[in-house]
Amino acid sequence: MMVSESRASRRILAIGGGGFLMEDQPSPIDRYLVQLIDRERPRICVIGTPSGDPPEMIDKFYAAFEPLGCICSHLAFFRKPSPGSLPLANFAEPLLAHDAIFVGGGNTRSALAVWREWGLDAALQEAWLRGVLLSGMSAGALCWFERGLTDSCWGAGLQMLDGLGFLSGGCCVHYRGEPERRPRLHEEITTGAATATIAIDDGAAVLYSGTDIADVVHWKPGATAYRVRNEDGAVVEHALPARSLEAINRSALGAPTPRPRSRP
Repeated sequence: MMVSESRASRRILAIGGGGFLMEDQPSPIDRYLVQLIDRERPRICVIGTPSGDPPEMIDKFYAAFEPLGCICSHLAFFRKPSPGSLPLANFAEPLLAHDAIFVGGGNTRSALAVWREWGLDAALQEAWLRGVLLSGMSAGALCWFERGLTDSCWGAGLQMLDGLGFLSGGCCVHYRGEPERRPRLHEEITTGAATATIAIDDGAAVLYSGTDIADVVHWKPGATAYRVRNEDGAVVEHALPARSLEAINRSALGAPTPRPRSRP
């Protein structure tokens, strides 16, 4: 597929944990995603490959985003066609017509293998370069980075895995929500198996513009993201200031204006 950059803005919203897949009530992060698109009736497609395209996950997506005024669709490799699904025989062009793409959680390694077999990895890169907002939670967050800490090899503990590489460095999700994540990441950085990594709590998300961090938001008290790296042989963890989505929504300012920060 020929890659052409037709829009100036390339954005990725990496969500550490939460949103419609983990919360019983409408989540501020879902509304924030829609605000980032900043247009009436935005078209959003969900990709549920990491969890095997379960119908209940797809139903949750429609239930969360249709009330927000979105035109919803889904791309499913493991299910027969259903209302809203993109055709597997020719999914690239319909996918590129969307304003945003959301990837759910699950098994990152399995998802990447399926995407590469079907050519979705190239379609996602084209979407990113064209300015389609890429987003996702858990596996759907770390997949965009060069490497990520994942439990995809079930039974073998947390391991580093090569991702799509749109964003440099590493990613760790559920950072303080799952007790084993933080010490395991520190171990991998100490040994050199992991490079500089963005670690994201449940209830927090990081917005990238191009390959730089533009915004960090949270909707759970104390949640944020961290730059974690090896400095002179010691693991150093820097918390990033995070804006409250509750305050953003209360201010009625609409889509936030990103504040550029340096890359991890």
